[in-house]
Amino acid sequence: MNGAPPPLKRIDHIVALVADLDAAFAIYTERLGLPISWQVESKEGWRSSALWLGNASLELLEPSPPADGAFFQRALDSRGEGLFLVAFEPPDLDYSVRALRNRGSQVADPIASGVMDSNRTGGLRGYRTAFISRRSTAGLNSFLCKYDSPFQPLDGGAGALKVKKLDHVIIATEDLDEATRLWERNLGLKPDTSLNHPLGAGFKVARLPVGDVFLELVQPVDKEGRFYEQFRQRGEGLFSISVEVEDLDGAVSYLRGNNVKVSDPEASIWPGARLARINHEYTHGVSIQLIERP
Repeated sequence: MNGAPPPLKRIDHIVALVADLDAAFAIYTERLGLPISWQVESKEGWRSSALWLGNASLELLEPSPPADGAFFQRALDSRGEGLFLVAFEPPDLDYSVRALRNRGSQVADPIASGVMDSNRTGGLRGYRTAFISRRSTAGLNSFLCKYDSPFQPLDGGAGALKVKKLDHVIIATEDLDEATRLWERNLGLKPDTSLNHPLGAGFKVARLPVGDVFLELVQPVDKEGRFYEQFRQRGEGLFSISVEVEDLDGAVSYLRGNNVKVSDPEASIWPGARLARINHEYTHGVSIQLIERP
């Protein structure tokens, strides 16, 4: 329909599963220097704490049965700690469910729930969700999420790491052409394939803008490359997140000063940008790269 808003407004948060929330939260706040976004407990059987990335949050979720907690626990048992879900904010949940279904996406009926907001009000904060089938997203676990009132960072600012924003989300796929076709047809996201095959990178890539973030779909093509080995072990789906920082050299120095292992800065596939990768042993399995753009 002409003039209708896109069904996916922005990325609200990224969910990472952890076995010990308190330990993970301490590392992310004290050693990685990320500001707090929220701390909540769910009546569905899980609790979480989130870190503010400037325009979205990284939610660390510890499952505990019953109900939804059992779903997350099964995923944690089978996959281990690390990235698991992408939560998209819709302009309106019911509208977006209809719009996505009209495009051919398989979307579950919306479910209303709530979390105990332990940091602000101590009361119940309501929200509604609708899960999107992995068949519609080329293997990505994702859902629509609309809160009654939005979360804001508790302590504000960019934190000691001087984070500017979540820059992009990396999604591994076996077939880039098929994945981009599915995302455009089912989700309405049109790819920019200007860097379809970066020289020497060992993979093909396409990016799909969602608000001020983009999804980076990546297909390994070099069986000798580092990315291919990681893809072989982990398969399709959510692979890594890239966080833009004000000063990459300063961020690397800060992390190393906190005894966090991080790679030396190197050139990115994106023109003029540089990146460094935090060792996942220090992030409870979450693959995070820091990026500095010109």
